Amino acid sequence: MTELLIPHNMEELSSFLTASANLEKYFVAGGTDWLVKNRKNLSESAMIFDFSKIIELRGIKLDERSLRIGAMETMTSIHSNKLIKQYAAALADAAATMGSAQIRNRATIGGNLANASPAADTPCALAALDASVTVFSPLGSRYLSIEEVLDSCPNTNRLADGEIIKEFNLPIKNGYVSAFKKIGSRSEVSIARVNMALSARYESGNFSDCRVFIGTLGNAARRCLGAEKALTLPPSLREQGFKKALCEFAEEMIPGRSTLPYKKSAFQALAEDLLTVLEKRGKGSESGGEKKNG
Repeated sequence: MTELLIPHNMEELSSFLTASANLEKYFVAGGTDWLVKNRKNLSESAMIFDFSKIIELRGIKLDERSLRIGAMETMTSIHSNKLIKQYAAALADAAATMGSAQIRNRATIGGNLANASPAADTPCALAALDASVTVFSPLGSRYLSIEEVLDSCPNTNRLADGEIIKEFNLPIKNGYVSAFKKIGSRSEVSIARVNMALSARYESGNFSDCRVFIGTLGNAARRCLGAEKALTLPPSLREQGFKKALCEFAEEMIPGRSTLPYKKSAFQALAEDLLTVLEKRGKGSESGGEKKNG
């Protein structure tokens, strides 16, 4: 018989997880993806965990070294939060473009990563921002990068049985700017057909220490080293080099796919938009005083 468990704190969650160690478990955060996939496919002995009452999984806090975001924070709370806009603009961008207002009010950042859809918006933004993930289980906690959480197979993560995402830690990097853009199939409530996030140190019109991650190429966040190198080129060569590197990366990741010509064209459009936003944010941070990774 399917059973619903609603733990109210991490201690109670740990107890429930231990008691159900050998049973099939489903973890529900906002439920926006889970309900669609699983409402008709539950086994008779499934244990459903509802995380909505666990306060320890919420909160957005800034300390000296990092910005901490609870896994149960919603897209609405993320894209409207001043700290995230200041220190992690790419993540605010990604959260703001996800689905409808109703979806954003329910969908959580932890669920978006754990679901691992190639079209998910926040994983590539988190990866570009060099975020780490705190993973919890009754055996203790461990810390993973975004890439370590995501499996090479779409819609699959590498979390062990009984592990959940507790929070995200984003390092504070002064002098950095970031941005996220996507192209969807519709102007509203769109699911990404192509998305990309990047972060870089900006100084006097030049980029360095770049991180570029792309979704929708069979994985929610693939790193493009060639694009990172192209961003460090002189301004006169940067845009064309960036576009060329992205197209070559798409050819490498999805060779022979019918969608490849579309993806290459879309990447070139995204490249122009992202560079415009990144340069604008870089110039704004320089003129406004202290620079942050927003």
